[in-house]
Amino acid sequence: MRLTPREFEILLCEFNKKDLPPNFIVEHDVKDVGSESDSYRQIDTKIKGKLGVANILICGEAKNWNSPVGIETIDGLVGKYLSSEIKANKVLLFSNDGFTAPAKIRAENIGIELVEPVKLKEPIQEIPFIVVVGSIGQMILSMTHNSVQQHFAALDIDDYTILKGDEKLTFIHNVFRLLLDKFKRFPNKDFNTDVDNLEIRDANVLHELRQKPHHKFNADFDIKVKIDWQYHCLKIPFGVLKHVNSGDIKIFSLKEDESENIREVLLSPEKLIFDTKKECVENFIKEYPHYKYALCLLEPDSNKSSPDRPEMAVL
Repeated sequence: MRLTPREFEILLCEFNKKDLPPNFIVEHDVKDVGSESDSYRQIDTKIKGKLGVANILICGEAKNWNSPVGIETIDGLVGKYLSSEIKANKVLLFSNDGFTAPAKIRAENIGIELVEPVKLKEPIQEIPFIVVVGSIGQMILSMTHNSVQQHFAALDIDDYTILKGDEKLTFIHNVFRLLLDKFKRFPNKDFNTDVDNLEIRDANVLHELRQKPHHKFNADFDIKVKIDWQYHCLKIPFGVLKHVNSGDIKIFSLKEDESENIREVLLSPEKLIFDTKKECVENFIKEYPHYKYALCLLEPDSNKSSPDRPEMAVL
């Protein structure tokens, strides 16, 4: 996929947006007056933010060339950004065709961060994107209570109305919310994380029963939930870049709203659908060194009322 110089510069901006603190601002194609030259200097990517009480300035340049960037370019960045001209705290250099060995050595010694495509000259690659859509399946409920009041229970979860503040929730929607909270607290969640069977607890839950209108009860709910997953698969373009200094690889969306990728996959007539992770791996991503995925959980009430257009949360 051939990029224009502007698109290539924007790619560096998108690369940097992924790991920055939320208070940092990324700008493209900025012209600042140099302190030494008193003339406008063009900056492909300008990143500003605050760490503690310190103002941080990061500047980046993108070289969409058909040959490796050499040491002369590194020298130029030193004079432009690491002198009093721009006074950047950190400098990034993105090269379409990598860097010469002397350029890498000099950049490493003076702290310039280097970025290049994982596959040189191909910063954009079509790679597998898997939208993993989960629905709440079988649930095993244990209910206990410590109140002195007479307590009633129902066999059908549809008979429960959960009271949370001013809200009245169905039992299964309350489970949905609890699952979302549990997923947020997963320390490390990747494609191979086992998320088929989860245990959740909701303590001191105020609820009503259909059989006992106008009566309120309290109980602790311990719930084992089976989640049924389906794997929707399609190859779409992503940026696939490497931070040369550390060897870290970043795969990132070209779209500002990443949920657009999810919609593209789910609405595509060309997507492949698998019912198990094993089938997805063996028939779709096994041969690819890089892939992306998104976990989504169907909102159960909307899945019942509008099965053709259910709502879902990205986990």
